Amino acid sequence: MRASVLLVAFEPTGGYERELRDALQEHGVVFVRIHPNQVVAFRKSRRIKAKTDRIDAQLIAQFAAEELLRRGLPIVIAGDETLRELAARRRQLVDTVQAEKCRLALARSALVRASLTGSIAGLQASLEAIQAALLAHIAEHPELAQQHALLQTLKGIGPVSAMTLIAELPELGRLSGKQIAALIGLAPQNYESGRSSRRAKTGKGRSDIRRVLFNAARCAIQHNAIMRAFYQRLVEQNKRAGKIALVAVMRKMLVTLNAIARDQQPWKHHAA
Repeated sequence: MRASVLLVAFEPTGGYERELRDALQEHGVVFVRIHPNQVVAFRKSRRIKAKTDRIDAQLIAQFAAEELLRRGLPIVIAGDETLRELAARRRQLVDTVQAEKCRLALARSALVRASLTGSIAGLQASLEAIQAALLAHIAEHPELAQQHALLQTLKGIGPVSAMTLIAELPELGRLSGKQIAALIGLAPQNYESGRSSRRAKTGKGRSDIRRVLFNAARCAIQHNAIMRAFYQRLVEQNKRAGKIALVAVMRKMLVTLNAIARDQQPWKHHAA
């Protein structure tokens, strides 16, 4: 008799893991995608320096058996694959446009400047087409369209931020505030070992979502009275550094957005 599979664990491989993920979902097999940093830390704890595909596979299996099963399996929530791909392409185009603009700022040759200008124009047109496709896909699905509108009731979240959150954060509204903050890397993690301890730090989550929230938070502290007052209180009364206070605003906005998505209710314009 074939042994049943309790859990399949794998690392992201630049998108090549999608076929495995889809097959596991189709057959109802429980799986988890492990962040590479977790495997690196586990490798160091085992003092293993050699690196081969076989060793990596064994490490992932051991990590899943000794760590993940002990902690409890994370909730796996499948998102809209079309939206995810469109959002990923939009992100690539945004980064490429920015890189080309930086090159243009430094270029002196007329021929090079003309080449860069043409490249930027083409990329911008492609970016606009991808964004239009994203918004059209959301508009075609009533639940997504409602979610898109609801998220924008939080001042600081615009159409692009809302569609990125919908596309790349399907867990929004389905986890607790603490869980969603930890998933994105906005929950401070303490480090204590023996007599040594370090200040709690954030990070090791979804950097693309953090970038969206960073821009949204910068907008919110200018135009959202609730978030501005929260930021000012941290800076002026609690003497927090501006960067730390901004991260706190990002987390507050994320938890608020999570509540909006969970309750399917617009933001009530008071402290959340």
